[in-house]
Amino acid sequence: MAYDGPKVFLAPYGNDAAQENFQRTVLEGVDEDFVADHSDSYPEGDPVRVWGTKDSVSGSWNKIEEGDFLLFYRDGSYEYGARVLGTERNESLGEELWPNHEEGSPWVCIIYLEAPVETDIDSEEVHDLAGHDISYVMGFSTLNELGLGGIRGRYGSVENFVYGTEPDEMPTLDDFDESEDEPADLTRTPDVDVPESVLEGLYFPGEQGREILEQVNSALNAGKHIVFTGPPGTGKTEIARLLCEYLTGTNPDTYTGYQITTATADWSTFETVGGYMPEESDGENLSFEPGQVLRRFKHRDTQRNELLVIDEINRADIDKSFGQLFTLLSGQPVQLPYKRGGEEIEILPASKFDGPLQKHQYVVPSSWRILATMNSYDKTSLYELSYAFMRRFAFVHVAAPDIPEATDEQVALVRSYAEAWNLDPSEETLREVGDLWFAVNAFDDGRKIGPAIIKDILAHVTAHDVDRRIALTQAVSNYVFPQLEGVPNRRDIVSRIANSDAVDRERLGRLADDVLGVRIHE
Repeated sequence: MAYDGPKVFLAPYGNDAAQENFQRTVLEGVDEDFVADHSDSYPEGDPVRVWGTKDSVSGSWNKIEEGDFLLFYRDGSYEYGARVLGTERNESLGEELWPNHEEGSPWVCIIYLEAPVETDIDSEEVHDLAGHDISYVMGFSTLNELGLGGIRGRYGSVENFVYGTEPDEMPTLDDFDESEDEPADLTRTPDVDVPESVLEGLYFPGEQGREILEQVNSALNAGKHIVFTGPPGTGKTEIARLLCEYLTGTNPDTYTGYQITTATADWSTFETVGGYMPEESDGENLSFEPGQVLRRFKHRDTQRNELLVIDEINRADIDKSFGQLFTLLSGQPVQLPYKRGGEEIEILPASKFDGPLQKHQYVVPSSWRILATMNSYDKTSLYELSYAFMRRFAFVHVAAPDIPEATDEQVALVRSYAEAWNLDPSEETLREVGDLWFAVNAFDDGRKIGPAIIKDILAHVTAHDVDRRIALTQAVSNYVFPQLEGVPNRRDIVSRIANSDAVDRERLGRLADDVLGVRIHE
């Protein structure tokens, strides 16, 4: 059940010219007759509300579909949201609407909108949802998949997020109750049988997809949390997100949503468990604020059960950031060195809770799970996890496919992925990308790359109307070189790529020197 709902695009209007444009063409709108003089495809209505971007960001603009949302921001604040009615490329209209555009960069990528609504969205919340601080995004861009997954998990839908409404019929503690007099049965754990259809939109050759889900089903039914390991670009985060979509959709009486976050090296128990923060009312008194994990169990003193996806868990210092959670994951209650309402805060497994829920208590439902991802190139992190932590997790490996040496087989493999991604590259592009993929993954002591990076390369080449060799050279620099940082034999890998007829050897050599600090073999 892959999600195909609206996306969110971030549209800056920070400088004076952009603010004037926003006031005139979005808030006030443009006379329909004026637009009709320049366009045959605008949405009818008076006024017509319209925004635009430069051609240099057409890669993001091309992804916009009717029903998506624009979120307008400046100075780190997200002030307005508007639903997209349509798009068109129209240089004439753009030049007439926005004569104050940057010299040489007219706003030719047109976006038609519904009337905008004022939003009350904390930039810190967007930071939390997206896994990084997008408050400083310089230019028009799309909110990443982590952010979209976080929105859907926390709010139920993008619409709820933008319009400021609560998710419809989101389960609460009462939905778990078997009667008004009995406490919620938080020990209930549904049987999990995730079908292969859940991975729709992802492609795995042979039986790999089925084998991954078999391990997932076994782990979840055994009460384990899961860490997906594997090279970059193999779909680990997307698998975790799709699993959350499935589990929350098929078990609404058990799961109240899910949250996706990205671990960082700065994580401590404050980010995961929580700690004291100044109260908003006066800024002098301190109160306990729950962290990422505790917020999954309770919201406004109401029991919750939100799945948690931790992307790149190996980025965090596990011992420093999980602290008391080690004991919790082993099934034992934990008492925190903080107080709420005069009582020391307790975290209780559902099996040791008999209700009713108190303000100082957090209860972990038996069905609650962490789904984490780990880059397999950071293998040492695996052995730094404490035993109490590791034994509560199942490690499911998501491997990069084996790239055949024969050209025809390479072409067939790349074509199978391209068809799954609804891409239609030429035979020459399939052959050359297959050759490049083999060149990168052929080294036993190298760094294999997964299909997602090949998807980026194919999309880059098919979207650019330039010489294919130049486009492939640029794509290698943009998407492959970052994966080779720190690889001891990266010079050999780059030299092998450079020997391919698919790339411009001289240009690739300059990029390798600039980006990786290596020179290709003569």
